[in-house]
Parts: sequence; structure tokens; C-alpha cells
Amino acid sequence: MKTNYLVLPILALAGLGLAGCPSDDTGNQTGSSTGDDTTNGTTVTPPTTMTTMDPDSTVGTVGMTSTAGTDTGETSTTDPPTGPFEFDETPFEDYVAVDRKGFPAINTGLNLLGDKDVYNAATPVDDAALTFNMNIRQSLETLHLGAPGEQTADNTGLDDDLIGAGFTPCITPPLPANNCDDQSGSYAIPDVLTLDLDDPAAFPNGRTLENPVMDIIFAVLLLDLEAHDVTTFLDLDQDGTPGPSINPIANDVEFPGDFPYLAPANE
Repeated sequence: MKTNYLVLPILALAGLGLAGCPSDDTGNQTGSSTGDDTTNGTTVTPPTTMTTMDPDSTVGTVGMTSTAGTDTGETSTTDPPTGPFEFDETPFEDYVAVDRKGFPAINTGLNLLGDKDVYNAATPVDDAALTFNMNIRQSLETLHLGAPGEQTADNTGLDDDLIGAGFTPCITPPLPANNCDDQSGSYAIPDVLTLDLDDPAAFPNGRTLENPVMDIIFAVLLLDLEAHDVTTFLDLDQDGTPGPSINPIANDVEFPGDFPYLAPANE
């Protein structure tokens, strides 16, 4: 069997590396067909497996395939960790808005006849340009008098019901001779949430979990606030004590005092 004189020095160096630094009296080394090295008359058998270091790998990694092509048979193909998060790199311009988080119930109550997806994809800049002004006006008319073109003499909207219950609606036909636009317009145009730190923290200046938001919004959209208070629908019998009301005046489960402050959901 032929001796590979290129491999023997590499094996010898590996053996020295494992044994520590050589002494000054190291003898001559001769090769044999068995692959054994003789140093100072002592036969040293080289290890049957080698630890090779990949210069591009992490220091201390054992069993990696080196760039010189020496393969120990114990290779690792594990890539360096990339971290626990993977982020979507879709360009911003490829995203489409599917909802707006502005003032509550604007798209629901003041865009009755318009395209709600188009509204959700719009911005406050579109609101300020009065893009949806006609939708808002027609929605107010529909709430009070019924849908345009479908109104009847006995009124298909809510005004006759409000009047029958002793309330004064904020609208007087024909449009636009009314003050409903002024009441709701400041909330709907533009459709944003505002917060003034100098004012009390209560809806519409912020919102606490206990705030009766929809009762207040109904009052703004339906009642003449020169004749009624914005909290009228919280005290329908007007006796000065909350209730009866359109919506429950309190949550059915008490809110906890610790984070996240939300009561458990009903099953």
C-alpha cells in the first residue's frame, strides 16, 4: 500500500496539537504502510477521526466540513440563528387600508348609502376635502326622515318616534335647513380622535371603559342639543337618576382595577 506523504504531516500536526506543545528533543518521524508515526522510538497511532475547524464557522465547532475539503463524516448544516422574529418586507405602497380607527360609528351611522370599503381606504385628508360630505348629509336625512326617495307622509325615519316620545329632533325638513350638520360635522369631518390634556378625560375627549359612548353619539346625531343634554339617552325619564337608558348604563361584569382592566368575556 502506498504512503501518502502529504497526509502524514497533517496527521502528525494534528497529533501534536492534541498532545500539547512538543519538547525540544523530538526525534525523527518516519512513515509506515500502517499509518503509524514513530517519535523517539515510541509508536504513536494517529486518531481515527479528526477535529477540523472551518475558518468560516463558529470557533469551537466540532465535526464541521472544512473549506480545504477534509470531511470527517460528521458534518453540520445548521445555519446561524436568525432570531425569533421574521418580518414581512412587503413595500408600504402595496398595503391597502381595510378599516379606520377614528371617531366611533361614523362609517356605520353616517355612511349608510355609501361604499364602506372606499371610506375605510380613505384618509382624514379626504374627509377635510369633503369627499364624503354628501354621504353624511344623506345619512342624516335617512336617520331622521327615511331614505331619500322612499319617504312617506307618516315619516319612515326616526323623527316621528322621537317627537312622539317627547324629544326634539335636531333636523327640520327640508335639508339643509337644520343644525344636525353643525352638531355631527365636527366629529365626522375629519374622522379622527382628539385628545386635549387640559380637559377632563371622558368621551369624546378620550374614552374610559365606563363611558356610554353610543348613547352620547345617538344624542348628537338625533337630538337638538339646544333643547336636550348630550346625556339625555342615559336618563330617558328625566328624573335625574341614570336609567332607563337606550343601552345598559354599566357593564354586566365589574371592571377589575388591575391591568388589563377588562372584564372576562362572556361565553
